[in-house]
Amino acid sequence: MHNIKTMIQYTKVLNILYVEDDSILLESTKKVFDNYFKSVDTAHDGQEGLRLYEDYHKKNGSYYDLVITDINMPKMNGMEMSEEILIQNDMQAIIITTAHNEIQKLQEAIDIGISGFVTKPIKHEKLNNALYRISRAISDRIFVESHITKIEELNIKLEEQNRELSKSLRMLDTVINKKQIIESKNKSKEKTKVEQEQAKLEAQEKEQKTEQLKLLIEDDLYELKEILSEIDVVIIKIINNIYETDIDSLDELISLFSKYASVLSFYTIFDELSVAMTGFSITLKENPLPDNIENIKNIFMLLETFTYVLDKWHIDLSSGDENKINSLDASIINDIRTITNMWTQKEEEVDENLDDIFDF
Repeated sequence: MHNIKTMIQYTKVLNILYVEDDSILLESTKKVFDNYFKSVDTAHDGQEGLRLYEDYHKKNGSYYDLVITDINMPKMNGMEMSEEILIQNDMQAIIITTAHNEIQKLQEAIDIGISGFVTKPIKHEKLNNALYRISRAISDRIFVESHITKIEELNIKLEEQNRELSKSLRMLDTVINKKQIIESKNKSKEKTKVEQEQAKLEAQEKEQKTEQLKLLIEDDLYELKEILSEIDVVIIKIINNIYETDIDSLDELISLFSKYASVLSFYTIFDELSVAMTGFSITLKENPLPDNIENIKNIFMLLETFTYVLDKWHIDLSSGDENKINSLDASIINDIRTITNMWTQKEEEVDENLDDIFDF
């Protein structure tokens, strides 16, 4: 189980909605959540939960960071509520609490975009692991979005500076002599020519990205999603049987990652990701798992978070916006390196560096 202090560093800034029709379980679990999260709103059924979700957005101009919901509830069940929420906000992180006899609904929940699952009766270790994984992924997303915002603000500032510079140059033109004006114009023409060539190259690159992204969406994105769903199911299977991890499950997982990399290799815009994913699958195949069971748990919890990031990347690809398709490359490749290091390190090295690996 992850250190609670480590988990709380991610959860303490999050606002959540908790939906559960069992009043006793709702109140007892809310008391636990109050120690973890910035704020906790509760609802007794999916209909009330959806109303609170919409009211929160109207009041705050933003959505809840996380929704945790039961499946079977009156008026509107958790699956139906989650579908409605994801229509309004396809980036919404949602954890489903489900009884063991409802596991058959796992694939349906994966298909609509559910972020994670906790089986009932709720055990603190599984709950904390799920909260750690999801809250850390939310933190990563917020971090990426904040940097995008800063870049946009910097671009606006640079545009303002360019306008001021242009104004100063026009004033300078009025006081310099004819020769200087001619030289300036000649330089301007040369600069314009270079800019035109650069713009042409950028347009060609953008066109290539657009064509490859369109081809991916039409031909292979569905297959990538299917492979990722299979990967997620195998990871969950291994986590649920962590003390009896079998070779066949590991081989299946490695084969799926290799298959995923193979699909990416057809697209030059994903060269770095393809190479990283291929090397990842080869490394896992050639190196046995660590002997320490706690290290194995940490590896597969990190793998589950990794699949969550890939799922959000698929959503970016589905949007057809070429400006988004490489925005998570660095994060994905960094996760691959982290998991690879944990998988291949000797037990004593893992024990010494484990805190550093999870301190992002």
